[in-house]
Amino acid sequence: MAIVSDLGRLADLQELDTSLDHMAYRRAHLPERIEHGQCAAATAAAKSTLASNQTRRSALEAEYASLESRGRELDAKVARLEGQMRNVVVTREAEAFQREIAQLRSERETDDERGIELLDESERLATEAELIQAQIDAALASEAAVAARLAVADAALDTEAADLRDRRAAAAAAIPVPLLEEYQRRRPAFDGVAVARLQGSRCTGCHLDLSRAEVEAVRAVPDDALPECPQCARILVR
Repeated sequence: MAIVSDLGRLADLQELDTSLDHMAYRRAHLPERIEHGQCAAATAAAKSTLASNQTRRSALEAEYASLESRGRELDAKVARLEGQMRNVVVTREAEAFQREIAQLRSERETDDERGIELLDESERLATEAELIQAQIDAALASEAAVAARLAVADAALDTEAADLRDRRAAAAAAIPVPLLEEYQRRRPAFDGVAVARLQGSRCTGCHLDLSRAEVEAVRAVPDDALPECPQCARILVR
């Protein structure tokens, strides 16, 4: 199926593919990309905190508005009862009006105290929101700065990858199609490394030593056949 020189070229192609695979890993693990992810996470966390702050402030505002509305209703009831009480001549009825008015005023006082608490908390949250927004602005600035450095790093890898792809295309063109197809078919089963070299008695794919008999068997494979590592089954270039 292949001659020795074709297997040598196939091993060279494998090295280029391995370099491209390593480059993909390097790209994903660039320090700038990791830092950018951390900056983005910090920005997202700060935005989430600000959103929670705003949600709480909205709830406080709604409760305060409800208290104000209820206060107007209580004031109206007190005014109505006071007007009715002026026309009462029976002491018992007057006392009943007074008790109800006192209860309404007590509720009004309790609501007023709660309203002060709501205003205080709302003010505290407003101050906190300003600090959080400042954190968001700083995080966005850091994210943009790191993104610029990441773009430079990515561009450098793009240039390197383009050179490797050109060299790979040339290397692949020099390999017989059936051998190239067999290589491509095997790659997924070996995490991309389908071809290894025999260095002494060691397979560079699985890094295991072959016995003398196994080495002799590999060397005895005809030139038109594919020698394989007896340990990992990778194509083995002698």
